[in-house]
Amino acid sequence: MLFSKSTASRPAARLIRLTVPFLVMGVCLWLLQDQTDLPPLRDLGALLTSLPAWKWAAAAAATAVSFWALGRYDSVAHRHLETGLDGPAARYTGMASIAFSQTVGFGLFTGAYARWRLLPGLSPLQAGQMTALVAATFLAALSVICGVALVLAPPAPGLAWAGALILIAAAAVSALSFLYPEMPLLRLTLRWPSLTAMAALGFWAAVDVAAAGTALWLLLPEGAGVGWAPLLTAYAVALGLAVISSAPGGAGPFELALCALLPAVPDSTMIAGLLAFRLVYYAVPAILSGPLLVFPGLLRSSGRSVDDTDLLGSRSLPPSALPKDRVCSETGIIRQNGGHVQDFGLNRIALLNTPQASIAFFDPLCGLAAETFAPLAAYARGRNASACYYKCGSRTALEARKVGWRVLRVAEEAVVNPLAYSESGSSRRQLRRKLRHAANAGLEVYRAGASLPLDQMQEVDAAWQAAHGAAYGTTMGRFEPGYLSGQEVVLAFQDGKLSGFASFHTSSREWCLDLIRMCPGAPDGTGHALVRVGILAAAEEGIPRLSLAAVPDHRLAKGVDRGLRRFKACFAPRWEPRYVAAPNWLQMALCLAELIRLVHRPPAVQPAAAGPQIHNEDEENEIALARTA
Repeated sequence: MLFSKSTASRPAARLIRLTVPFLVMGVCLWLLQDQTDLPPLRDLGALLTSLPAWKWAAAAAATAVSFWALGRYDSVAHRHLETGLDGPAARYTGMASIAFSQTVGFGLFTGAYARWRLLPGLSPLQAGQMTALVAATFLAALSVICGVALVLAPPAPGLAWAGALILIAAAAVSALSFLYPEMPLLRLTLRWPSLTAMAALGFWAAVDVAAAGTALWLLLPEGAGVGWAPLLTAYAVALGLAVISSAPGGAGPFELALCALLPAVPDSTMIAGLLAFRLVYYAVPAILSGPLLVFPGLLRSSGRSVDDTDLLGSRSLPPSALPKDRVCSETGIIRQNGGHVQDFGLNRIALLNTPQASIAFFDPLCGLAAETFAPLAAYARGRNASACYYKCGSRTALEARKVGWRVLRVAEEAVVNPLAYSESGSSRRQLRRKLRHAANAGLEVYRAGASLPLDQMQEVDAAWQAAHGAAYGTTMGRFEPGYLSGQEVVLAFQDGKLSGFASFHTSSREWCLDLIRMCPGAPDGTGHALVRVGILAAAEEGIPRLSLAAVPDHRLAKGVDRGLRRFKACFAPRWEPRYVAAPNWLQMALCLAELIRLVHRPPAVQPAAAGPQIHNEDEENEIALARTA
């Protein structure tokens, strides 16, 4: 019964979708005829022939600019959908499909067909997604453009408040999209465009609307008496109504809205200008796109310019590809936060892709930092994202500054040498006192074996979170059995019960403190004792460097977690500066905001990548030989 009912309703729904646009067009054209004084065809012809040739040429040039912007708009949409088809062919396809669909009408169907027909490699589903995305985001961008125009140049008194409300709503939606990048819709999960994509879409939509509105303004006959700014405002509002109507070419709603918003313009002048505009902006592009749809082979990509990523080559590898002899063991954080190993030619970095950014952690795993900046920026641009290096060292920061990137000091990393570790001296007086307290309380601390007491460790972690709040993530590890099984773990027991534990990222050249968890009633000095045993274990393995991880070191964060700095200072470490580097300040701000969001509101803990970390010695030897050559 339900099945037959649903199938019977589909033809009716399809009939409604097909007839409503024509009905809207008919009603609007009837109202236009009833409410305005339409000039005779002879008068219209006289008005059109009175337009000087330079106006026709200038309007044609403005139309070309408008469609060029629409092609760029399609490029941004391709990057968001990750079709891998961004380039000249995609831009030309976008221009041609919009020229065809805006004239024929039924944009979702005709636009999807044109994109599928013209762009090899684009599936029908992707073509439909592209067209829906372009339509939805263009309407959103157009609403913002209307809001700005209504505030700056309202065509009628009292409309500025409407523009202000539109802008407030747009700001709220942008903030919502940043905080919640994905939105569930029925059985689907929709991913918002990044803020970078939103800005790009808004810019290209503004260029399109300004150029198209300018073409209309140029084609208005003498005596229109309307300025450029008021006409642009009216044009943006009328265009939005025309797009929503889905009427062929927006005919009816577009003309009716313009006549209503610009009552001071004589009807004959407005109708003549609109007729000229439809010839230049609709008819000519549609005629040019027609042969392309019949013969898609006429549309050929001129080939995009070769960039550094093309010359070096690029590939993505799982976290298990982290080299065992890497300098920075803390890159092991990508085993939990969803990151991966990214190769740019002979250079390898630990990379995390987020909705807003592509973030390279610490310094390159191997290769030259100077050769990673341009490929990283291009890689992020291909995702409509910002790029940055997070907590990189001084050398990488210096190389970034040389190529024009912006650099900001944000942290200091505490480093000790396990092979030269000592607890003597006045600088470690506080450490000795804390260790005595732990020993007097009967605390037993030792290096864990192959089998971890995971149940007890989970209880300690739960108790710690109950006392301190939910654990941070993304740049800091969280409790997860698979993740901890790939780390070095130190355990602390009191009276046979687990009181705390610490875990360390490991490589053959460095260990780095990651998790440190203690029960609320753990003896004073438990944390110090855990780290001390970790340092001694690293010395047994011949590890020359152990990082206690970083603490904030920016003037805006001087008061953040002072207790953490005091705790690490007990070991008298060497403090090394750490930096954030990005192509410009705006991208840096976006990356830092994204990191703050993900640290404080991380996604649910996912099992760490299975399998041990590997070190492909042959591959590393090939890299070294190639670099020497």
